Amino acid sequence: MDDIGYTLPNDRGNITGNIANSGLVAEGDNYIYFVDLYNGGSIFSINRQTGEQKMIVKETARYLNYYNGKLYFMNFDDNESIYTINQIGEEKTLLVEAPAYDINIINDTIFFSNDGDNSTIYRVGIDGTGMKQLVDKSTWGLAITEDRMYFVDRDDSDKLYSANLDGSNVTKVTDDSVRNINVWDGWIYYVNRSDNDFIYRIKPDGTGRQLLVNEDCWHLNVFQDNIFYSNYDQGGLIYKTDLSGGKKISLSTDPGRYICFADNRLYYFSESDGDYKATYRISPNGTEKETVNYRKDNAKQQTEESVDLNFESFNVG
Repeated sequence: MDDIGYTLPNDRGNITGNIANSGLVAEGDNYIYFVDLYNGGSIFSINRQTGEQKMIVKETARYLNYYNGKLYFMNFDDNESIYTINQIGEEKTLLVEAPAYDINIINDTIFFSNDGDNSTIYRVGIDGTGMKQLVDKSTWGLAITEDRMYFVDRDDSDKLYSANLDGSNVTKVTDDSVRNINVWDGWIYYVNRSDNDFIYRIKPDGTGRQLLVNEDCWHLNVFQDNIFYSNYDQGGLIYKTDLSGGKKISLSTDPGRYICFADNRLYYFSESDGDYKATYRISPNGTEKETVNYRKDNAKQQTEESVDLNFESFNVG
């Protein structure tokens, strides 16, 4: 597959668009990591040279971040604490003993929403020391950039706010009720719950608010020069537009949940009428579709309750 620039910046553990999709995929130096939603939420690695897959974490995980040779993740089976492993899945270490959602790693700092403290925003050093509350608001959908954080305020009708990285200068960006915060190239892209789950964008200072896609959006990931989303009214079919909402093309013929990017590919998680459950990856133009994994409902003894829990226990945003 040609290199078209869909790569991860070196100074952060994952892109905001992936974190907005529960951080189910992360790109490492030698491996791609993904959460197998149909195998209890375990973490698998894919060797970037050979394609070999291996389960490296059995527990249910979310919010994968790869940073400086280590994989960081939320361990749902251990009170949602933050763990690390090395790139081949060894040396598993409990790093932060707090229920951590929306984990963002940037410039040697881990930011997260602490579900044990009313989902207020915390930071901690990359070594797990110096944990500190930054924003005393109940939040979700945290997105971190080089100089600013963006989040949804649960206690203010899910409106979009921002703050400095030290927690100061908390500012409301828009009165819209939002989810799926994506920050890209000077704009904040989001699903507007106040307007039929259409896709909007706005400048960080609250100006320039624009309607981009007037379709019921389920999952959203903005990366490079395109908007990628799944259409809820069509069961989750995936589409791509340019950053202004134009030049729409279809990318999938099957429903997709959770859109993530790694190694020049778009990953999505699909199920159809209960007949199969699979993880696919495609090029960002919709070609070269590959099956990452595939589960028949009767292939393994797992309950529908466990599958439903994996999907519904995590906010999309």
